[in-house]
Amino acid sequence: MKRKHFVFLLCLTLLIALCGGCGGQSTPERSGLTIGFSMATLLEDRWLRDRDIFVAKAQQLGITVHIRNANKDSSVQLLQVQELLETGIDVLVIAPNDSIQEKQCVTAAKEKGVPVVLYDRFIHQSDADVFVTFNGEQVGEIMASYLLEKVPEGGYVFVNGSQNDNNSTMIRDGYMKRLQPHINSGAVEVLAESWTEGWVREKAYDFVSGLIPTIGERISAIICANDSLAWGVTDALTEARLDNVEVVGMDADLSACQRIVRRKQGMTVYKPIRTLVEETLIICQELAESGSIEEYLQRNRLDANSHVTITEIVDGSYTTPYVAIDVVMVTADTMEETVISDGFHLKEDIYSQPDPESE
Repeated sequence: MKRKHFVFLLCLTLLIALCGGCGGQSTPERSGLTIGFSMATLLEDRWLRDRDIFVAKAQQLGITVHIRNANKDSSVQLLQVQELLETGIDVLVIAPNDSIQEKQCVTAAKEKGVPVVLYDRFIHQSDADVFVTFNGEQVGEIMASYLLEKVPEGGYVFVNGSQNDNNSTMIRDGYMKRLQPHINSGAVEVLAESWTEGWVREKAYDFVSGLIPTIGERISAIICANDSLAWGVTDALTEARLDNVEVVGMDADLSACQRIVRRKQGMTVYKPIRTLVEETLIICQELAESGSIEEYLQRNRLDANSHVTITEIVDGSYTTPYVAIDVVMVTADTMEETVISDGFHLKEDIYSQPDPESE
């Protein structure tokens, strides 16, 4: 009996090994790929989502990821990148704190022979292999198009993001492309504009609060470069009881979606982070395997149904492939078919938040 029992267990062990545990979900094989992900910040809800989705998707593919958070400090980011490189990563993915200073991070990686993927934020005059992000100009165009429909005439205020972040410039280029003819005709008047260092919400609040005593009644619309800035702006407007100002933002933060359904914010631009992560991981795998992403670029150029646009950015002596992912407008009327249907937020989380003014 003991011998039969031993043979049975041996056969069962071999069977499980061969079929990978038939009837259940097998654990993905380790790809051997290790990615270092250097992040500028984790303060905003949006960046926490990037981190969590990136780690989860990588785990599904058997990819090891080492995350570092620089807390908006460029000197810390360089030290963390150097530490990641010493661990022997295969690819560096970096969301830079500064679009100029973090060139030193790219240089450090290249000296080690490690390919670099710029994640959602560009680094000027760097020898990065690719820039993967959302279509920044499209974000600005969507913002302006929405406002021109709601407020075709009136005073506009621009609350841009950090001036050291290339995304801020791209968004501004996009909305100015649509607004400039209306500014030239006099239909739209630019009342004020600011650049918000560090994308700090309180600075957006202070800026708009400072405008209200002198030009508050003339403000018809405010473009905010993200939803955190929009939060500060709407707080300032609410305190001044200016309820008729159209405010737009970006990122589809939960708090922004709650403001939108309560009619405190008009619109946000949803950037599908899962798509950004998935495309980045595909690119990382191809860079690690072949040292090139030319096949990836060519596939997407030829695919008419691709959700990405392939162009390039010529910056100084470098030409960087630019992978731009499409973005989506979110309003109170489209909340269900966008962020909710995509699983980005739960319906009950968006609609369960009470309006503090009604309490």
